[in-house]
Amino acid sequence: MTDYELYALQSYKDHIFEDTRPTKRATIEDLNKEELITYIEKVKSNKPHFSKNKFDKCLKLCGIIDKNNEYTYPTLAGTMIFGDYPQLFVACVVVPGKELGDTGLLGERFIDNKRVEGTIEEMLNETMNFLRRNMKTSIIIDANGNRINRTEYPLEALREAVANALIHRDYSTQTENAYISVNMYDDRIEVINPGTLYGTNKLEKLGTATTMEARNPTLVRILEEKGSVIENRHSGIPTMKREMKKYGLPEPEFYEERDSFKVIFRNQTEFQTLYNNLESGAQSGAQTLGVSQDIIDKILNFCIEPRTAQEIRNHIGILSKRYVGENIIRPLIDKKLLDFTNKKSINARNQKYITINRK
Repeated sequence: MTDYELYALQSYKDHIFEDTRPTKRATIEDLNKEELITYIEKVKSNKPHFSKNKFDKCLKLCGIIDKNNEYTYPTLAGTMIFGDYPQLFVACVVVPGKELGDTGLLGERFIDNKRVEGTIEEMLNETMNFLRRNMKTSIIIDANGNRINRTEYPLEALREAVANALIHRDYSTQTENAYISVNMYDDRIEVINPGTLYGTNKLEKLGTATTMEARNPTLVRILEEKGSVIENRHSGIPTMKREMKKYGLPEPEFYEERDSFKVIFRNQTEFQTLYNNLESGAQSGAQTLGVSQDIIDKILNFCIEPRTAQEIRNHIGILSKRYVGENIIRPLIDKKLLDFTNKKSINARNQKYITINRK
């Protein structure tokens, strides 16, 4: 295990919450007093017993000021929500291609590049402004003749991903030099934050009714009470999926790496041709499927031995379950290039696919 993996395991076991760690480089004077007063008054209005406390004690009870030290240091949560200059940032870039390192016609590495700083709320708003500024926008006329601007990606889905990254990233000293990355490519947007999933949280639980553990519970609670970033707990991932579906785009993809977590949103560049060709029932072969012949050959050669859908997704590098199932595997079956190994129960959990009629 890496040093980070050992630390993550131990901190979870010992119930160490980094969002209540005192930031000893700051003082209460570094917090926005007007914002603090507004927040405390809002909490008081909803909690009659809490309202009996003096202002300074309210700050400690809310987790904004560290209550375990002789000096009044702000907690990390207090600094990240109310600080004048929290000193963390989001790195936003627009790449002229599909991979980091690709260059444009004039040799430029980035079309746009911005370091977004501030509180969590400020970083969220500025990151969304960056994405909106660099996103294609189409003009659609609806059935009533109204003009509608449709962005390349659903903004609400992206907002939830960026908010989740800011709220649930690892703020420990192990990752204090790391930053959130928002990378915009020709065919996708990636949001990457430091830290793996917390505790017992698993990828397969994301977006389900299963209760998820919070790495930064004080951050979550304060932002919920403020109401500016979080509206409904646990609704972020279902919102991402719902909004992408509305746009006719594949579900967001989630990846856990050794020391980071990544969300990928894919746009129409890669998927709309496939959809249009399937709808029109155009020509045969790769054109009807809407994917390259290389991908078709890759799947058919791979499935000479029976393979599961997950094995196929991993092999071709497209991990959207719905997209691969509906738009690649199903058309290959319809064209009698693939077949089920378990025909009696085609939706069987252990269903595998095998190549047929391969010349």
